[in-house]
Amino acid sequence: MNFKQLLLNKRNLAVIVSAAVCVLLISAGIIAAIVLGSDKENLSSGSSLDEQVNATSNLSSSQGNSSGESSSTVDEQENATSIISSSQGNSSSGSSSTVQNRNLSEKPTITVAAQVANGICVIGGKCAKGTEYVTITGDKANTVTVKPFSAGENDCFIAQVKYSARTTLKITAKQKGKEPSEAAVSTMYHNNLEENYMLRGEYTPVIGKGSQMHFYSALLSYTLSSNSITSDMRTKAYENISDIVSQADSVGAETIFLIIPSSAQIYPETVPDGFNKTTGSSLYEAFNKIATDCGAKVIYPLETMKSHRNDGEGYQIYQHTDSHWSAYGAYWGTYDLFDYISKRFPAAKPRTLTEMGFYTTALYGGDALFNFPKYIGFEDSYNKGVASNTKIKELTTLFSLKTPTSTLSKIYNSNVGLYLTEDNASAATVNNPNGAGLPDALIMRDSFGKVSYDLMSDRFSTVYWGEFDNYNLPTEKIKMKQPDYVIYLYSERNLLKIMLNNSYASLLTLK
Repeated sequence: MNFKQLLLNKRNLAVIVSAAVCVLLISAGIIAAIVLGSDKENLSSGSSLDEQVNATSNLSSSQGNSSGESSSTVDEQENATSIISSSQGNSSSGSSSTVQNRNLSEKPTITVAAQVANGICVIGGKCAKGTEYVTITGDKANTVTVKPFSAGENDCFIAQVKYSARTTLKITAKQKGKEPSEAAVSTMYHNNLEENYMLRGEYTPVIGKGSQMHFYSALLSYTLSSNSITSDMRTKAYENISDIVSQADSVGAETIFLIIPSSAQIYPETVPDGFNKTTGSSLYEAFNKIATDCGAKVIYPLETMKSHRNDGEGYQIYQHTDSHWSAYGAYWGTYDLFDYISKRFPAAKPRTLTEMGFYTTALYGGDALFNFPKYIGFEDSYNKGVASNTKIKELTTLFSLKTPTSTLSKIYNSNVGLYLTEDNASAATVNNPNGAGLPDALIMRDSFGKVSYDLMSDRFSTVYWGEFDNYNLPTEKIKMKQPDYVIYLYSERNLLKIMLNNSYASLLTLK
């Protein structure tokens, strides 16, 4: 082969190669155009987020790898971005935009978090108004679902949680018509405690179900049977109550024991695990027999109070965060008393709800919540800084008592909340200026008498109030006042104190 033939063959080869390259380039351009059109069509038809991301990648690849005769205009790029954003907003996939647009419940705020016993902690806080329930979970904890209570502008909750080791608790809230909230988080340490701080004494608060707090003594009065009372205690009780009735009889007065059922009796579904109602004769039944045998009238308004235990938001018989009956509870708790007295003194019939002028207001929590830090060891090193803020509010009832017969005393310390004041703790005589036709009474009382002080003073002509938590009957006062009734107003948790005439007598001795 000579040189000219060789050159000719090379030129033919170059032409062939060039032609092939041109075909490839034309094909690539056609394919790119098809892909671009297809991708734009997919974007506008509401494709999934993954398909949109792939389409965006194809768009960029096609534009970057094109033979370059032209690239997409700025308007086309902005239009494609707009379509992607719109499509993502309408997508049913788990995109970040979809998460942001979910109808989530409001996240709760934790204000109480502390270990109270080996393997038990307490979690409490605030949640949005209308929260149906709060759920507490943890990898080393039992799952707890708790119903909040109304606190006016928001709701509040408190619960005890069992856990086996250090754990991170996640607390979510669920409002009606919404998904559960994002989780509030609290890390709970697991320390070896020598005792259960909720069972330290009579007046230690125990966290029950449904965000209900109980005093330990209220739970004991619910669980202990009459068999817990020794024969010596029974003998002493007969002697003491017989003496009370005898002194009242000496001036023509009738003796009435108004025994207030405990929070556990009114709301038994809130009693925490481990406190089972006695199946035999109860402490109250033992007391009732002794007092009745001695000639006293015993009023135990359990059924009346239970029938009004859920009369509406704020109208509970017992507060969730206080060991006492509410003002509304005091009204129904004394209703049976005045219904009984009115058979002899018709003017003493119970006031109507309209006359009482009940209204609701939100106050900071009561004595159970107020005492909680003191009793569960917030001063201990492992709890320092963990739960110093127990500022939980509660919606409760007060009354204006729309009558000129009394000037209302201050029931609660507004600086603290539902915590009772000392305003009416001392012995005092209250004269009713509109007392015509009403009886006179001498009333011995525990702290439950503070809430009912004005309510009861309104239904008597003259009342001599014994000193708060004094169990010794003032003999000279009975002789001097000569009342129509000698009334003992005491909570069920103080039954043993009445029976033994001893303010230091404790149900803890009967365990």
